Amino acid sequence: MEFTGWDIATVLAKAIIYAATFGAAGGVFFLAYTLDLVSDVSRGQIRGLIRILAIVGSVISAVRIGLLAGSMDGAVAGMVDLSSVRMVLNAGEGRATGIRVVGLVLTSLAILPGRVSLALATVGAVAAATSFAWIGHAHSVNEGLFPIVLLILHLLCVAFWIGALGPLLLIARDRDPSRLAATAARFGHLAMVFVALLVVAGGGFLWVLLHGELRLWKSPYGQVLLIKLSLVACLLGLAAFNKLRLTPQLAVKDAHAASSLQRSICAEMFFVGLILALTATLTTTMGPDSE
Repeated sequence: MEFTGWDIATVLAKAIIYAATFGAAGGVFFLAYTLDLVSDVSRGQIRGLIRILAIVGSVISAVRIGLLAGSMDGAVAGMVDLSSVRMVLNAGEGRATGIRVVGLVLTSLAILPGRVSLALATVGAVAAATSFAWIGHAHSVNEGLFPIVLLILHLLCVAFWIGALGPLLLIARDRDPSRLAATAARFGHLAMVFVALLVVAGGGFLWVLLHGELRLWKSPYGQVLLIKLSLVACLLGLAAFNKLRLTPQLAVKDAHAASSLQRSICAEMFFVGLILALTATLTTTMGPDSE
């Protein structure tokens, strides 16, 4: 399969949208369950990160609409052609993008103090993270709401996990061992549940999407998916290392544990970037029936 410049641009834009949206939404979730543990300095940094990611996610979502319109005509002028843009919006991208942008705007309320603002931001985070379920392969299978529910659950778990990496990295750099240990422990306990749900929901969604067909190596879609699943396995290994090795070291105030955690989180972010890029490729340029 050959990729055009438009394909590459739309895939890159979607990967950035994934990262920014899940990062902002997950950052709000992180604040919601660690509000009593995080220092004022770290809390301010996390709120600033959420705001930046919300802006990036909103702007690139709008840019991607133009890229999709331009790809239809194969010309830059098509990006601002109203008829082309309208076609893209009416195809479902408009609804998904609108929900995402509104959700991201609400996540920005997390920068305000108070539990009411955080509650509204959490509602926005849920809307933003699940906006990707309004369009895509889940709607191409005739299985009713079941695959969409699985996808929504999967997306929320992805946001929980990915969105916690940035805040954890900021807290690790704060050099407060007791706060870092308590925060990492709380995240670790919740992550056991959410990661399990992520795997189950993701696996169930793929089973429905592929109609139980497991010979993935026979199609380009399946081959890319196998690479993605391999990277997810590496990511799960790093997460298990953090949970089983580094978190106990933080609890006993090991002098090197914070630095090790920072390096491990950076490695997780690297794998996350690759996974999101492959996911953007699968959802933008390929389908389960690709030959």
